[in-house]
Amino acid sequence: MLSRNMRSFFDLYYGRGSEEFETNESFQLILWCWALIGVKPWKPYGLFRSLQMAFCWICLLMCPFTCIVGFIQVSKQTSSMTVILTTLQTTLQSVSLPLKALVTAFYLDRLRSVEPIFKTLDGRYQNPQSRFAITNNVIQSTHLFVTLVVSYFTYGTISWLSSAFTHTQPLNIWLPFFHWIPHPTIHFWLHFVIEVVYLHYLLIVQCMNDLYPAVYIKALRTHITLLADRVSRLGENPELTDEDNYQELSDCVRSHQELLQISRAVGSVISITLFIQFTIAATVLCVCMLNLFLFADASHRVITIVYYLCVLSQTSLTCYQASMLELDCEKLPDAIFHCHWWDMDKRSRRLLIYFLHSAQKEISFVAVKFFKINLGTNLSIAKFSFSLYTFMNQVGVGQDVKHEFD
Repeated sequence: MLSRNMRSFFDLYYGRGSEEFETNESFQLILWCWALIGVKPWKPYGLFRSLQMAFCWICLLMCPFTCIVGFIQVSKQTSSMTVILTTLQTTLQSVSLPLKALVTAFYLDRLRSVEPIFKTLDGRYQNPQSRFAITNNVIQSTHLFVTLVVSYFTYGTISWLSSAFTHTQPLNIWLPFFHWIPHPTIHFWLHFVIEVVYLHYLLIVQCMNDLYPAVYIKALRTHITLLADRVSRLGENPELTDEDNYQELSDCVRSHQELLQISRAVGSVISITLFIQFTIAATVLCVCMLNLFLFADASHRVITIVYYLCVLSQTSLTCYQASMLELDCEKLPDAIFHCHWWDMDKRSRRLLIYFLHSAQKEISFVAVKFFKINLGTNLSIAKFSFSLYTFMNQVGVGQDVKHEFD
């Protein structure tokens, strides 16, 4: 359930408000969008909200079927390889959309389970510098949300504007019962309007699928950095007793264990969705390159380039945050080693050794035990698409198809 007293969008964007910000507020817009597109149920339950959720899931689950049938129809009706490949790009993405949404909806409680832990962690940082870091995380997450939504909707707008000028459909999906409309103009524009609305709905679904892993990992990075800064100050206050230092160290160890708990909960969800995205991305990128270099005209090249960048951003954003998290985790053992451990008692030093050993294990994510989620894997996916395109070009697959259609 979304809180009734949650901050407005502009408060989140500009960091305004009299009350202190919490880490959980960085997830607020994502949860609201999930409720809007039917992935997360609205509360309190009602007939209208239940119908809205059911309608959204019907649209989402029908997406692969309508796109595949539409692709088959386009392949039979047109001789333009550009249109066929552009439709194929959308069709391949449509297969992954409901799968990732189902995974997110099924494991949504697991994602929500980290919110009380983040709230507990926030309560341990009350100094202005730490509160500013938490507030800054919320602001940056909101900026990231806006940037991604604007970029996805920019692609959608370019796509349907180009289709309107060329008198084609933006998605070329199949819609039932539309063949009964006798008037061609009414048939085309009604189909066009429905596709434009459907396109933007699918873009919101895709955007949230790509955004939530990066935002959750970014929140983890913020608290890892705060913990490292806190650990680096252990033992430096001469006014604290040995018991006080021990309790402070114990609380740091507890915070680290809670961060590991968050990483396991979040990692179990993004592991599946990123695996699906990795497997789809390489194929889609290869199709984009074939379309771009062999078949697309000037207008479709612009759309293909924007689409190519969007596909890269789908994984690169999360991979970047995961790589930065690995680097942030490396700073924690250094902070433990360089703290004022010589001013602590023997009991605290023993606990510090245990903490140092535990902190050396980095927090990383793996896509279903196949791909490590970081920038190296994202680069490998891009390189694979180039290699696959080069291979197809060398054996003459693209040129043969091009000559056949010409």
